[in-house]
Amino acid sequence: MPDPISGTSVYLMPGMSVNLKSGLTNRNDFGWFAAREIPRGHFSDMTNVGKITRGFVVEDERNGAISINSDEEAASVIYTHKRVAENSIWFFAISGERGLISVISVPIHDHSTIVHGGPAYGTYFDDDTER
Repeated sequence: MPDPISGTSVYLMPGMSVNLKSGLTNRNDFGWFAAREIPRGHFSDMTNVGKITRGFVVEDERNGAISINSDEEAASVIYTHKRVAENSIWFFAISGERGLISVISVPIHDHSTIVHGGPAYGTYFDDDTER
């Protein structure tokens, strides 16, 4: 039986950050309940995978980076999105449980046309070719 996975999504524009915090914040003699290594074979291609930080790993460092949240004592990190592209952030617990955060990138837009998410300025799309 595969290990359980829980997941969520965040919508970010390039330059935006999100504070990620694991619910596994209790301490024991071995430290946090976060894994210290990426489970063997989890990623088929390790080319752009970041290093594990407090149990969190970014799948593609070209699209975003993880840094330690110095304000928090818990298994907490800050993810900063770099460019308009999808990304995934994984959390690995010592128990084998995994968490997945899907980063959905939102391009910068002004809603001025239907292409840019309109019709904020009364710019309506007309697909009636018969008129």
